[in-house]
Amino acid sequence: MHLNQLYGYFGRRQDLIETINVFNRDLNLYASCRIIKSIIRINNEISTILLHCNLNQELINELNSKFELNLKSSFKNVKTNVSIAAAVTAYARIHMIPFKLLPGTVYTDTDSIFTTDIIPEHQIGKNLGLMKDELDGKTIQEGYFLGIKQYGYKYLNNEQVIEKSTFAGVPKDSLTFNEVINLFNGQILTKLIPIRFFNSFINLNIIIKPTKITIKKNSHKKLLNNFYLPINVFNLNNSLDNRSKIIKLVNKIYKYFKYIFKY
Repeated sequence: MHLNQLYGYFGRRQDLIETINVFNRDLNLYASCRIIKSIIRINNEISTILLHCNLNQELINELNSKFELNLKSSFKNVKTNVSIAAAVTAYARIHMIPFKLLPGTVYTDTDSIFTTDIIPEHQIGKNLGLMKDELDGKTIQEGYFLGIKQYGYKYLNNEQVIEKSTFAGVPKDSLTFNEVINLFNGQILTKLIPIRFFNSFINLNIIIKPTKITIKKNSHKKLLNNFYLPINVFNLNNSLDNRSKIIKLVNKIYKYFKYIFKY
């Protein structure tokens, strides 16, 4: 909890999205002075607009001077500290790296590993800083690790076979072990999710209903000799400069004005 909460809290973005409901007759007013992300028309009288907040004031000033606009950026205080967030995740990685690099580690996530190695007893416990044995001394009999958050395994508990599965997009343990094997072999499964929430901007209601989703093995990274290779290697020297960002932002503003005046 400390790791995820501190990292997530102090690592928040400074720019925010403000959501407000306005009368359609006032859309031109907001379009003339605010940067609009999107407009969701509710009915003939009311629309929901998403407004950018905490934008770079220097960029706003430059747009206003070059294009004779009167754009404003609403400011909301966001208590963040990238240094603290970076320190939290850095020390967590330092602590986890020796476990992740064990020869027997077959899968690893942010704060967990599946390994065939024996972890020394003094490193296992329920206190902060120790590894917790989720199976309480029991051993996994068989497991399939298909990719990031895509795995399943089984173990014995008092001669009863217990099956566990994690697969992004479906509830935890909703896949049988045989279904995990089928996914490993390249099959595509359709699962029924009995309860899923859907929100409607048309009538501002939330609907709960069942839905079907299709899942399949999806290896985001190439696995070579038991090492994952990154998909892309980014070169910071080729990143967009501020001028390109300004051009993109101006194009967005033009599209917003075009959309507003269309109605």
